[in-house]
Amino acid sequence: MAIKSHLRLLGALISTSIETIETRLEAESVEFPSLAMPFDPAAKAEAILLEGQMLDATSRIVAAASQLIAMVRSPIQTLVENSMVFHLPSCIRAAVESNMVEIVREAGPLACIGIHASDIAKRNSTDPLKAARILRLLANHHIFTEISPDVFCSNRLSSVLDSGKSVVELQENPHHRHVNTSGISALILMHTDEAFKGSAFLTEAFTNPTTALSTKPTDSPWNIAAQTDTFLFDWYDRPENQHLKTRFSFAMACSTKLEPPEAILAGFNWAGLAENSVIVDVGGGVGSTALVIAKAIPHVNFVVQDRSSVIEDANTYWAKAAPEFLESGRVKLEVHNFFTAQPLKNVAVFLLRWIMHDWTDPSATEILRNLREAATPETRLVTVDIILPYTCHDACVTERISGALRSPAPAPLLPNMGAASNMKYWLDFQMFVLGNCQERTLGHFVRLAAGSGWKVAEVHHIPGSSLGQCVSCPM
Repeated sequence: MAIKSHLRLLGALISTSIETIETRLEAESVEFPSLAMPFDPAAKAEAILLEGQMLDATSRIVAAASQLIAMVRSPIQTLVENSMVFHLPSCIRAAVESNMVEIVREAGPLACIGIHASDIAKRNSTDPLKAARILRLLANHHIFTEISPDVFCSNRLSSVLDSGKSVVELQENPHHRHVNTSGISALILMHTDEAFKGSAFLTEAFTNPTTALSTKPTDSPWNIAAQTDTFLFDWYDRPENQHLKTRFSFAMACSTKLEPPEAILAGFNWAGLAENSVIVDVGGGVGSTALVIAKAIPHVNFVVQDRSSVIEDANTYWAKAAPEFLESGRVKLEVHNFFTAQPLKNVAVFLLRWIMHDWTDPSATEILRNLREAATPETRLVTVDIILPYTCHDACVTERISGALRSPAPAPLLPNMGAASNMKYWLDFQMFVLGNCQERTLGHFVRLAAGSGWKVAEVHHIPGSSLGQCVSCPM
């Protein structure tokens, strides 16, 4: 197909998708959120934009616009610019940790009110020229707005970084930045700090003979950057890193909230389980996922398994969220290490949600084999993780498994929707950089399951969620 046709097809995809969004908003008599105004998650327009049809339209715009840019811009310019993108996370972190987000917000909530870089620098004891340069680079990416030379104000994107606290409070107690917040800034700071530093040493970890073929979590790029042979989570436990451990906890709580809690109910047929079936949430944390299923499917029982310290928190969680489930015995909390033999038999479903991506194949195989040895022929294994799409068509795997084949992206987009799928690949490299682990493609899941005595029988792609479900049965 001629290049001109591709350009026009991409332009048409953008136009029709914009029309879809505008038509839906007009039907509700609401306007599209302004980039100039702070983000309001409670606004009606924001709720509409999370509807399935709106998410599809947004994905098409993002994918088409990104592909259009890749086509029309000089490849040299594209690659040179991409090689310098690392300055953006550096500036995001600097703006957050130096309290520039809150300083700008305190200057006034409206787009017509801003604050000069020299006044920002006075409040956080930084260099005014450097402060202006940091904010200007961010403003060029639509994070903050430069309303006149060296004068900046908050906008839709920068407001998401705001702790909501006063500058004075943050200066007096910087380690409380993330308390009583959405946790978004904690997540972003973890990305721009530990993960960002680790990513700088990805090539060294990838090519050095001592780490290139290693599956040890302590041979990660982050370990090279931090000059330590300590596992990241053990490093967090050090007294001098307690503030980073706290930040990590807020970041993980936020990442959980980014997924619709009811998404677990889509896909696998939980309602089809027999009366009093037992679902074991392996490595289930405090049991927040089990709670969602338990409320929706009243005829099944649960066992939530995790480490002792986590189960202590789980008792507190259930005592507050649903004490009647513990009292009735519908939900049991059990200390268990999933690298040891699974003690429970006659289990209907073993649930592994966001577990597999934490482990390289040898460790993941050990986890799955322990569950296989405890399984009956009727037991099902439900793994909930990112299913990393290929950037090409892959009929060989998808045609053999129920639900695996996804609707094709409209031409000429990449089959995986291109830039609209970026988050999945970013998260894959987060796992690589921080713990030498990974997200997996469907083909990888199939091989991993087969090597552990399981067969992937069905796949569920959940609308509005980055996570998919692989349902396996014993081989």
